[in-house]
Amino acid sequence: MDGKTGVHYMFLNRVSSVASKKFFSAAFFAAVILILASRVIYAAESPGLRINLSLPALPIITGVTQSIEIALPDGSPDGVFEAEISAESGWGVMLFQNGPSGSGRLSISNNAPAGVEYRWSGANPVNAAAPETIKAKIPKLGLSGEIGFNVGVDIRIKEITLPSVMEPGIFNEVEIVLEDAFNPLLDVAELVKKSGVKPEVAMSLSGGGGADTAGDPVLGAFFGGAGTDGGGSYPGKDFKPGSVISEGGKFLWQSEEGKPSGIMPPSGGRYNIEATLKSNLGGAPLKHWSSSVEGASVSAPRPADLPGLIGQAVGIMSLLDQNAAAEAETAARKFLASGDTNGAARALGAPLRKSFGKSHITSLGKFASALAASGRGDVEIVNFLEAVMKGFGDGGVLLFTRNGVAEWSLSQGAAAYDNARYVAVPFSSLQNITVTLTGSSSEDVSLWKIISAGTNAKKYEKGPWIKEITVFTAEVKPSH
Repeated sequence: MDGKTGVHYMFLNRVSSVASKKFFSAAFFAAVILILASRVIYAAESPGLRINLSLPALPIITGVTQSIEIALPDGSPDGVFEAEISAESGWGVMLFQNGPSGSGRLSISNNAPAGVEYRWSGANPVNAAAPETIKAKIPKLGLSGEIGFNVGVDIRIKEITLPSVMEPGIFNEVEIVLEDAFNPLLDVAELVKKSGVKPEVAMSLSGGGGADTAGDPVLGAFFGGAGTDGGGSYPGKDFKPGSVISEGGKFLWQSEEGKPSGIMPPSGGRYNIEATLKSNLGGAPLKHWSSSVEGASVSAPRPADLPGLIGQAVGIMSLLDQNAAAEAETAARKFLASGDTNGAARALGAPLRKSFGKSHITSLGKFASALAASGRGDVEIVNFLEAVMKGFGDGGVLLFTRNGVAEWSLSQGAAAYDNARYVAVPFSSLQNITVTLTGSSSEDVSLWKIISAGTNAKKYEKGPWIKEITVFTAEVKPSH
């Protein structure tokens, strides 16, 4: 075992006493790690033959072989000699020039080490790795040596480590730790790199009661859609290829872009992470991992004494940007102290946009849709959004009632957030959008275009109609 690399193998080298006395003053045994020509990383070295391996263990996958190199020790005489090499397991095959065989001969000299590729011809190891020993000797020089390695690996997710404190509504980095179940000390990072494979991971987050964030339905509706695909996790539900790095004595999966893994709990509570690994290194194609997680705790996400939608908006900001939330609360309280509820809502606009960051347009749609969970009436919600937009600035949202609409579609590039009451379509002021609605004959349909300059309202009576509506995003102008 090498304490620096965490690799555990039997590295043996035997040297005849005659050769030892002839070329060296004393015989000794050692196991070392070498880096030779970038492809050779493991070696058994002694006063006899040096045998180098390209991989710390051999995965059983198509196209990957173990490269074996035999080199003469320093001080060897000049000339070309014949080396005899054999795989002792009975299942190992070396690819000699005259064909595959478990043993054969290679030419070797000081300037030209002997090399051969090795592959496994036996059954794929299932419960434990299969040991292999490679022996080599040069009878004419009285030199010999041997080296051992494992055939077969079973790379699994050992654990997913979490930060000691997790916060809801934000991205919390986690560590996906891998190890070989056959040999926990195997350098998985080195094996993945040298094998040229890309392990794939899928991960999802469940539980936590995200629809009821701290007992507030609006916060729950907003954060219920947080995160990437996979329910607030990265990587998400679809497998993503990556690599493995060695860090702090652990082997960690990371994406090809080097993006860290993480989860975004929508609320406080208890969560469960489900992850699946496709190591692409042989063995079972899918390895599953799951664990219960003590979820993030939510401490007073909304000031209890701020009324209605104002308090809920500040609550959302408090889970996105504490500074923006403090700014909004301070400004709102000044207006509320004088009884100006509309002014308090208007004061939320700028800090709300700040808390949304670069995704302020899409988050605006999510925010408008989440307000439906408050149970407030249409007029109150629209008036609140109109006041907020006066401070929010660029962009706006189209809101239309869900009942009474059988089908709806949007022009390319537009996005929507829907619930049982409304469909919210956020937009920037740079490009007009088109919405096509098909009536269901069950109820009237109301629409509101809300921007900083004001609100344009429209109502269509119930019926089996089809309406193509152009939304002029930069001005208060009806078009129908």
